Amino acid sequence: MADERVLHVEVVTPDGEVFSQDVAMVVLPGIEGELGILARHQPLVTLLGVGETRIRALDGTWEYIATGIGYAQVLFDKVLVVTDHGEPAGRIDVSRAEVAQRRARERMQERHDPGAQAEVDYFRAEQALRRAENRLHVAGHSR
Repeated sequence: MADERVLHVEVVTPDGEVFSQDVAMVVLPGIEGELGILARHQPLVTLLGVGETRIRALDGTWEYIATGIGYAQVLFDKVLVVTDHGEPAGRIDVSRAEVAQRRARERMQERHDPGAQAEVDYFRAEQALRRAENRLHVAGHSR
């Protein structure tokens, strides 16, 4: 694709850079739905939810990254994704994600105390469940 424009995408977490390459397109998990970005996109900043970040390489293949909450900054031919966690599909430890999913479900079912601490614990368990399910979904692309 000689005339296709190039988009530089970086995905960073508190642990460091997860992805940094020139690509054809990125699809981000926005909080109100998916957002597809091509080169020369209008500048914007948007919030991201837990989900699957899909990246189309210049050769047309797709790469998948399980990403958490954060934001994306788009500046014409560059996208910076800042997120609380990110794991490429091929690096996800499926057994660890399954254990995390099971543990989060158990914590959500154990909620008996109507107090504020129980609400916070339930919210944390719910977020852990969403992250684990997302990791398992994205890991399915590497099989």
